[in-house]
Amino acid sequence: MGFHRGDGERRGISRGPVIALASVIVLVLAVVGWIQLRDRVFDQGVAAAQTCVEGEAQLDVAVDPEFADLVGTVAEKYNESGPVVRDHCILVSVNPAPSDGVSAALATPGEAEWTGPGNPPALWIPQSAMSTGPLAANPGVVDGAPKPIAYSPVLLAVPDALRDGMKRAGIGWQDLPRLQSDPESLPELGLPGWGSLKLLVPPFWDSATLTGQAVAAAVTGTAPLTAEAAASADARSALATLAAGSRIGELSGTPGESVRDLAMQSDHAAAPFHAVPVTATQLADYDSSSVSGYSPAGATPVADHPAVILAAPWVDETRSRAAAQFSEYLRAPEQADIFTAAGLTTTPPEGSLAPADATTAAAVLAPLTESFTPRSATVLLDVSASMSRSDGSGTLLSNVSDTMTTVLDTLPDDTEVGLWLYSNGLDGSRPYRVAVATAPLGQTRDGIGNTLESTTPATATSTYRSVLAAYESAKSGHSNGSTNSVLLITDGPNDDTSMSSAQFLAAVTSATDPDHHVQVDVIMIGENSDRATLHQLSAITGGTLIAVPNASGPEFDSAVTRMLG
Repeated sequence: MGFHRGDGERRGISRGPVIALASVIVLVLAVVGWIQLRDRVFDQGVAAAQTCVEGEAQLDVAVDPEFADLVGTVAEKYNESGPVVRDHCILVSVNPAPSDGVSAALATPGEAEWTGPGNPPALWIPQSAMSTGPLAANPGVVDGAPKPIAYSPVLLAVPDALRDGMKRAGIGWQDLPRLQSDPESLPELGLPGWGSLKLLVPPFWDSATLTGQAVAAAVTGTAPLTAEAAASADARSALATLAAGSRIGELSGTPGESVRDLAMQSDHAAAPFHAVPVTATQLADYDSSSVSGYSPAGATPVADHPAVILAAPWVDETRSRAAAQFSEYLRAPEQADIFTAAGLTTTPPEGSLAPADATTAAAVLAPLTESFTPRSATVLLDVSASMSRSDGSGTLLSNVSDTMTTVLDTLPDDTEVGLWLYSNGLDGSRPYRVAVATAPLGQTRDGIGNTLESTTPATATSTYRSVLAAYESAKSGHSNGSTNSVLLITDGPNDDTSMSSAQFLAAVTSATDPDHHVQVDVIMIGENSDRATLHQLSAITGGTLIAVPNASGPEFDSAVTRMLG
């Protein structure tokens, strides 16, 4: 009897497939476990970073006082977001600091320690890019190109009556120098008894230097303003004239404080100043029923509040990166409402003047600073026979005397001015006479006025010998900390043949002394065959020559104001 294989038994399961399936399951579990472990390690790393394993780091931000509250509001939001840079928790501290003080502290190369106001900053936000101009002397202190945060237009805070007169006349930026120097400019605007415009333009106010930028751009027809245009004779003359008039009256510490003083004036016509350049946000801080803003016609300058990341010795890598991060946060669209609610814009306003670069800013600042520096001037006045010529309703000499008296009455008592007269044989063998020795106007004003009133024309001229004598006298009496000058006012050529033009210029060159610098400025009235020599005279000594057609017009008034202001 035969048997079938397996009859009466269970059929067995093959081990191969079981082993294979088990291996796959183990592999899958291993992969899943590895992925979970990797994610856990990553999450732990993120958590570790968020717990600031390196501790807290404070980011000090120096901000112009006008802008500090707004930046402080944004900083609070930023701090609440828990920012972390290089495993440090960042805490932003906003410190109000005047822009000129920070700029002066940063402009000196080699400073290893902070010497400015407040804590040593890693980020600086001045009122405008004009404040960064002096940093050109220390370029390594800035990391990258500063970028604007928000914009505020610059305008003139003026009494309402002056605003109305300017509006009626359509006054533009290019008109301000003439209004500043012409004693009858404001009566022409319907303001009898107001005299000339008295606009404050001290060079340590950004709003004032931005005003200068707008004037230079308007006078030269160049917008945006270039360094070449800012350094041109027209621009320099306009800026110097503007600044000379601004020395009338006592200045307050800030533009905002000056607006307050302006609003408190009971008699605007007789007040020491009529107008204050301010940003729109500065003006908004002073609610006044008698003072408002006027925006002259033309491209409007703006305060752009740039974020300047510093690369100073006290700024480490963490604070440098935090400064960059916070400056980007300030410019983020989410913060725009904070600035616009305060009357600023986050893009340049339509019709605004692009901020000047560092070179152009320096060219604008130079004539403003030079005019604001105290002056010690010896006036050398031609009183030869030709000064008796008819000039408008008077003579050349009478018109020169009237203008000189008017200008001197507007200058501070501490401005040093003296008066020499020259012709031929005025003092024995000397062609000149020292009428009033150079000293503060508080001592010399009356003497100069009396001399001008009583002087009559003499004979021929001896310009060369007189200039050399006045130059040597000014050099020996050099006043430190002042602009020392001889101001030659003449209407004709040198008649003295004892010295040639070449000999004269050689003598001037030999007499110059860098340690006791004296510049010779020249106001030349009418045509003059000695013009080339007088031009070289001013160039050799670092002075300026201004040619005017007569002594009865506004050009002469402006020239005297510029040279003595």
